[in-house]
Amino acid sequence: MTVLKNAPLLLNHTAELLAEWFRLKTPAERIKQIYFHKRKYLGSKDRSFIELLFYDIIRNLRLYDWQIRNNAPDEKELSADLYVVHAFKRLFPEEAKQIAFKINDNISSYIEKYVFRENIPDHPALRWSLPEFVWDKIRSAYPNAELLNCLKDLHEQRGLHIRANTLKTTARDLVKALKEYSLRPGNMAPDALRSDKYIQLSGHPLYRKGFFEFQDESSQLVGYVCNPKEHDLAIDLCAGAGGKTLHLAALQKDKGRIIASDLYAERLKELKVRAARAGINSLALTGLRNIQNTFRAKADILLIDAPCSGSGVYGRQPDRKWIFTPEKLDHYVGLQRDILDKYACLVKTGGYLVYATCSIIPDENEKQIEHFLAKHPEFMLVPVNNDLKAFGIQFPSGTINTMLTILPHYFRSDGFFIAKMKRIP
Repeated sequence: MTVLKNAPLLLNHTAELLAEWFRLKTPAERIKQIYFHKRKYLGSKDRSFIELLFYDIIRNLRLYDWQIRNNAPDEKELSADLYVVHAFKRLFPEEAKQIAFKINDNISSYIEKYVFRENIPDHPALRWSLPEFVWDKIRSAYPNAELLNCLKDLHEQRGLHIRANTLKTTARDLVKALKEYSLRPGNMAPDALRSDKYIQLSGHPLYRKGFFEFQDESSQLVGYVCNPKEHDLAIDLCAGAGGKTLHLAALQKDKGRIIASDLYAERLKELKVRAARAGINSLALTGLRNIQNTFRAKADILLIDAPCSGSGVYGRQPDRKWIFTPEKLDHYVGLQRDILDKYACLVKTGGYLVYATCSIIPDENEKQIEHFLAKHPEFMLVPVNNDLKAFGIQFPSGTINTMLTILPHYFRSDGFFIAKMKRIP
């Protein structure tokens, strides 16, 4: 990326935006949108430069904190200005030597006096800017070499993943229709298309017509594991905006019955809009209050895409690392346990419960399933591989057992966990 002539001004904008994120600690994307909305005079190149630095700092926050304290030990309070200068000197070393300021301010002062050195710590959690308590939770769960590859990939930016809406098109036809973007087939999912670079397609006419949805390829595997038959009753209990719900309906060719619910009913508003755009008529939205009485022992498929830490999506949403705490992990583990215990009764005998998270922390995944099965002998674990093979999805030997854990470096996709259980007599 070419550094713009007005870089001094843009560095100050980045520092102001970063300081706002430090202050509010709410989702970075939302803060960025509000900031740019109030400053419509910033052009697309200006915004791209600010966004690049802003997210680079968020992604590398723990590493940069360590590097700055080693490079400038006298700095007690690390300001947003100093983080911005550090990132700028790291990403654009030659430009940082040539930048000219017309006024003296904190940014210009740091540019002049701060000496950047690329020190790299040995500790993986520092090197890849992972919270220490998350590192403690995963360090013994995976082989060391695999874990290091996971952290490296989890640290990198994600490209574009979309899913062809097979009610309206096919992945092959969609590649042709979007040929100017050079999309390629997914690494796993048969209806996935992807690009290593992020492409803005939300305004594309084919998206507005419902020909595709934005959905990470790992997330798409949940629908295939559910493997709903055309006339099944499928309940998506934690549907949210409904990416997986829409996939279930497409797999049923819109001939089944899909019930979508969520702990937070307002999240379902977007799903209603998306379903209409996708041409789906088999979907009904309902609150959780009466769902047990209405659908007890009736579901062929119950999908619980549980609220979780999001530790598998740090590559896509790096700010989630820094608003996550041990207390929040305990909250999620307890919430997942409660949801499983309370709503497993919706599954009929012979039906299936599919549990999924976008987490790589065992407490939310394998350990959660082990706890559930110990309390619920009416359920038995079934291999997810059987359903994936039915869709032609083959995994390399050793990467899948009865339950499926996808680490980000496997397929350059989000970290995910999926387990499937059958209700037995």
